[in-house]
Amino acid sequence: MDLAKYRCLKCRQSRWAVYATLWRCEACGHRYTCVQGIPRLFSEEELSGRARALRDDFYDGFVGSYYRVVMPFLTLPARPLKLSWVGWAVYSAVLAFILSIVVYLIVLFSAHEIGSLGVIDAGILAIALYIALFLGRHPYLFFLLALAVPVKVSLAVTRFKPDKTFLEVHRQAITKLNAKDGALQVLDVSTGNCISLYKHGWMELNAEYTGVDLSETMLMQGLAFMARKQVPVDFALADAINLPFQSDTFDVVLNYGAVNGISNPALALGEMVRVAKKGALIFFLDEQLYPRASAIERVYFKKVLSSHNVIHKCPIDLLPPGVAEVEVHQVYQFYYICTAVKV
Repeated sequence: MDLAKYRCLKCRQSRWAVYATLWRCEACGHRYTCVQGIPRLFSEEELSGRARALRDDFYDGFVGSYYRVVMPFLTLPARPLKLSWVGWAVYSAVLAFILSIVVYLIVLFSAHEIGSLGVIDAGILAIALYIALFLGRHPYLFFLLALAVPVKVSLAVTRFKPDKTFLEVHRQAITKLNAKDGALQVLDVSTGNCISLYKHGWMELNAEYTGVDLSETMLMQGLAFMARKQVPVDFALADAINLPFQSDTFDVVLNYGAVNGISNPALALGEMVRVAKKGALIFFLDEQLYPRASAIERVYFKKVLSSHNVIHKCPIDLLPPGVAEVEVHQVYQFYYICTAVKV
């Protein structure tokens, strides 16, 4: 691990004493605790209320705990059937179960007084109340259950052809990077479980990898995943709007699926550019609706895919000065990729 790339948030120096349970800045004495050897290089007190809520309720909550199941489920209508038939089977089973409970309760209350309910009736009522409370706390799942089928039908009758595909944008970027000499420094901001960092071609590079995330739940998944794949990654818990790295450090700065939801996207993009070297690639993906979307697709986008976001399209207008070759590609009906180069 190259400690010189990290900087203290208090004094911005890079003089570290590193232990298993904490990092101490030898310039100012500030201490950062660790979890499983990963430093918490952020200030809890300086987090915005939205950042803390999104971390605690979303990524450290139900979604983060079951991320590899929940996220593909949320994108179910947009995924090819041959890759999502298991998800549709689960969806059908869940929807059938909920509808059967609703029908049961309608019949029950039309024929009985509440005081005459049996043990089984009371148990089913308790299950129904739990489901109602759960969907009330996670409304995006309710809208997914209601909208998945009509959205799938709508997408099936609408033609969409990207100017460049997801794979083409990645291949173009990685081919250019492979032409560079020496080992590259790659930073993945909001790296989460590291699936995107691992599977989209970045492992082909001659590179050293660094991953940061604000969610401990997500980062522990990334740590375990990369350990299984035997890929060395330097991890840190960090806030995307105040990255704990020296300026001009990385050759590639990535962000998959987080820019639109960060409390201050402009600050986050500014930090991504700040820590990038001259000539470095800035590469990020997030939700954006394609222009020909139907009314039902727009509701699904707003209530499910983009429900936790601050902005709902590529923030090209928020990119800081000092970037060039900016390109935005609508690679899927609901997702864009933006690439830029620091100059």
